[in-house]
Amino acid sequence: MPREEDEISYHPTADPGAHHEPFTITSGTRDRFTEVELLGDRFARMRDGVELGADVYLPRGAGRAPAIVIRHPYGRRTPEMGMAELGSFFARKGYACVVQDVRGKFSSGGTFDPGVGEVEDGYDTVDWVASADWCTGRVGLWGESYYGFTSLAAAISGHPAVCGIAPGDIGTDWRNVWYRGGALQLNTAGYWAIAMDDAEYADLSRLDAWHLPLIGMAEAAGGSGAYFRATIDRASDDAWWRERSLRHLLAEVRVPLLTWSGWYDNFTGEQLLDRDLILATHPEPETVHLLVGPWDHEGSGEHTDRAVCVPVPPTAAHRWDAYQAFFDRYVLQAPDAAEVPPVEVFTLNAGWQRFATWPPPASTPTGYHLRAGGVLSPAAPTGDEPPDGFTYDPADPVAETVGGNCWELCEALGDRRALERRPDVVTYTTAPLERDLELTGPVTAVVYAATSAPDTDFTVALVDVFEEGTANQIQDGIVRARFRDGMATPAPVTPGAIVRYELDLFATSYLVRRGHRLQVDVSSSCFDRYDRNPNDGGPYGHASEPAVAQQAIHHSAACPSHVVLPVMSGG
Repeated sequence: MPREEDEISYHPTADPGAHHEPFTITSGTRDRFTEVELLGDRFARMRDGVELGADVYLPRGAGRAPAIVIRHPYGRRTPEMGMAELGSFFARKGYACVVQDVRGKFSSGGTFDPGVGEVEDGYDTVDWVASADWCTGRVGLWGESYYGFTSLAAAISGHPAVCGIAPGDIGTDWRNVWYRGGALQLNTAGYWAIAMDDAEYADLSRLDAWHLPLIGMAEAAGGSGAYFRATIDRASDDAWWRERSLRHLLAEVRVPLLTWSGWYDNFTGEQLLDRDLILATHPEPETVHLLVGPWDHEGSGEHTDRAVCVPVPPTAAHRWDAYQAFFDRYVLQAPDAAEVPPVEVFTLNAGWQRFATWPPPASTPTGYHLRAGGVLSPAAPTGDEPPDGFTYDPADPVAETVGGNCWELCEALGDRRALERRPDVVTYTTAPLERDLELTGPVTAVVYAATSAPDTDFTVALVDVFEEGTANQIQDGIVRARFRDGMATPAPVTPGAIVRYELDLFATSYLVRRGHRLQVDVSSSCFDRYDRNPNDGGPYGHASEPAVAQQAIHHSAACPSHVVLPVMSGG
């Protein structure tokens, strides 16, 4: 049960795009204009008559300017959002910057239904911007998370004024944004769903992360919970999620694109998949660019000096200069636009690297196997090895992040040594590395496991163990047993049967230094980053009395549990 010190303190601004530190933008380029003019409280009429409120930031003295549009549900005047700073930044660089409240939020009319209608509203907003007397008719869109989604929606709309978009920190399959491996991303998407029920922000000061049944969490905190409940009850409803998603429309993205994220973002794997799908049909793939830094969803790397336990240099100016270079090239069409590399990623423990493609050709998928005695080895098992067992009790889960903000994973996560001492975490470790090992590319895990329950979870974390013992998470993943073959086809498992589970650990670019050890941690919970599996196999989200499960991790010639790592040649 919840302990008083573990109860979460939910802040209304703990959502995609909000910033808890004072919002500042660090730029390494000169301003083209020194003064900014604000046209406040402008309203765009949508095709159904609903009006959406916006603020417009103009470079004073520029005359007509190309525009950058930002469309989000967090309030164009919410101080923590920093829209005045962001609008002024783009205005000083020579752009008109339009910040709009999406339908049903803050100053805008209509009803907010996340993901629904953004293509149409995106088209109508761009049409309004492009025809304004302060715009040249050329429009770009920028945004992270939900406003990355609206940027993509506007490009999909096909409006001819859209010249380039820079969406970040989001995936376009809305169900996969909520559920990773079939487990609800509770601390992030789940709490967001509850907060978005009101026209501004729902008051969730009484939200209890431990509340059961899960589906009643919002009501217990005094919220309506309508949208949160729908996301749970409709977890396997393909049609409902398709209406709110854009992935099936990505072939319509035909404009230049800078897709950007961080290695500790909640949606990096989904965003990389979207990029692959766009590249497959894009008429000019050379205009599709990728930027990934040592960041999380909130960009906390801009105001800290570490990504989890790895020291990082200042990267804020690099990020903002990259956005400007992209817009300068494709929207402003400036003759002095800086280069926009096809792929630029930050390698933790090393620095920035540029590649022609992602993943880079020098990246080779390489298996590291879970072995008896807690060994992690490139050598696969050749015979029988005894499985490793542990007990998963949902009343006492691995709970590193309760009370934290998982949009800020670079700060919410820490040294894993205390977690690894728990009896429900099994570790597998290499010998100290004899040379540096660079991992750059996608990471997956294959786990052969049995459980005494009809449904449960398995988690895998890839860890860098420093010479002095610090255990730093590189990447991780989760799978819900009933959704092992996809969320549209839930199926219970047979208690005691060995089942093959494949986990997506997204991707990384990370240098594991000589003398460090690679480690894999396997468990069955990561709360409240993900909801707890109650192990009962009943209707999703409705359990009030969780059950204890006995787990077994197999690693033998017949059941070779392993991780697949992207080893760079020479590493």
